[in-house]
Amino acid sequence: MSSMDDMSEYQDVLVQLARLGLAGRPQDVQAYLRRVIRRLGPEDVQLASSLGTLLAASPSRSNPMRDAGAGLLPIDADSRLSLLRHEYPVALTETPILSTVLRNRLEYVIEERRHLGELASQGLSATRTLLFVGPPGVGKTLCARWLAERLDRPLLILDLSTVMSSYLGKTGANLRSVLDYAKSIDSILLLDEFDAIAKKRDDEGEVGELKRLVTVLLQEIDDWPDTSLMVAATNHGEMLDPASWRRFDDILHFEMPGEDLRINAICRAFGDDSGKVESWTPVLARVWDGQSFSDIVRTVRRIRRQATVQRRSINDTLLEALENELKQATFSVKREAARKLHESDVSDRKIHEITGLSRDTLRKMWRMAGDTRPTSNSDNI
Repeated sequence: MSSMDDMSEYQDVLVQLARLGLAGRPQDVQAYLRRVIRRLGPEDVQLASSLGTLLAASPSRSNPMRDAGAGLLPIDADSRLSLLRHEYPVALTETPILSTVLRNRLEYVIEERRHLGELASQGLSATRTLLFVGPPGVGKTLCARWLAERLDRPLLILDLSTVMSSYLGKTGANLRSVLDYAKSIDSILLLDEFDAIAKKRDDEGEVGELKRLVTVLLQEIDDWPDTSLMVAATNHGEMLDPASWRRFDDILHFEMPGEDLRINAICRAFGDDSGKVESWTPVLARVWDGQSFSDIVRTVRRIRRQATVQRRSINDTLLEALENELKQATFSVKREAARKLHESDVSDRKIHEITGLSRDTLRKMWRMAGDTRPTSNSDNI
């Protein structure tokens, strides 16, 4: 568009500004307004001046997204939708729960970024590319956001649903547009679901154009600059092209949380209620063996919401929610849960209902433990 005289052009501008504003993307709004001001030129000096004044009063120009030099975030030419989501500043309400090994390796990445000059003097570069591999819900995306927060850098998240096009030539152009933009600014680029792009090139189901796209992507990883950090995350490492593994500076494997990390996650998820269920935490960690962090958080939040809405104690609600899980648990977990209930003076009948252990089994357990107290008749938890 060379002129802003046509009313339809003004309407298009308003629609685009409304879309960006309602999507909560102030940096895109600012960049788009700069483009509009340039288009207005001498045609509407007063309007251009008013918009320029608004931009001058907008948040600090020290914002990395404003000084990127790359202008508006890359968009798909047909849909006009942004190919990237961005966050800046990144503000986390919680930090990732990590094993000591993972946390140390990520801390090293952060520390390297603070010594770029010293590394360069030795002919070395900081870690430029990371590959996060692991099942869903173990903290891969959260760790990328944590890195962005710690380094005070914008987080750019590739939206694969908009990059992948039915026209494979378009997909290549979209991907190159995203990568060129991310390389131009000091940022953290997260390529989530990396396996959707970097599939094995020997997959007979893939056409030649997509295989060439993988080749281009691997070359981009090789040439990634020090000024930006690329983080690729995948739930399916077995689907990646073998060549992609050796392209990354470091590969971090995220495992399902062990018992200690599950206990940490349970305590954090219960928040202010954690003290009320403290004695149950080891049992919960065993019952929820094999669950991811996100699984645990989702379950705990549901229990807390239910307790709040029904105005019941957190322990009552917890045990009700666990009843089915305990019945399917191993005998050792059931036994540990039964002991906790017995210590709380819960009746054997109620313990049987919750754990599925027979009352004869419960009596034998108490005798073997040297518990000579009479069985409580209380049915209350």
